[in-house]
Amino acid sequence: MKIIVTLILLFTVLQGNSLRLVQDYYDNRIPKKIFTYKETSTKLILKASTSYYKNGQVSYKVEYDSNGLNSRKTWYHNNGKKSKMITFKNGKFDGVWLTWSYDGIKTKERFYKNGLMINERVHQ
Repeated sequence: MKIIVTLILLFTVLQGNSLRLVQDYYDNRIPKKIFTYKETSTKLILKASTSYYKNGQVSYKVEYDSNGLNSRKTWYHNNGKKSKMITFKNGKFDGVWLTWSYDGIKTKERFYKNGLMINERVHQ
């Protein structure tokens, strides 16, 4: 019987001022999720979280600023090509939201300001 633990910190790597923590592994030893922190003299700051498919391809990645409110989240298809990318400012949609087909062709662009969509383009 396999006991599943929500957060198991099995692997840490110190690299300069970065700390990488692995949240779990697939049976084939590929990490499921990695959190990357920047280490300062007084605290750790979350810089990125990356999730992986069982085949080792990135599933999604979230990149954070030092306050954690401004970020960019990018999803990937299991073939490694981008699926969707969204930017946030102060915790709200702000900037561009892009989507791509499985083949990597841009299908849609949405433009946001302070959480409100101001324009949309659909590509065919």
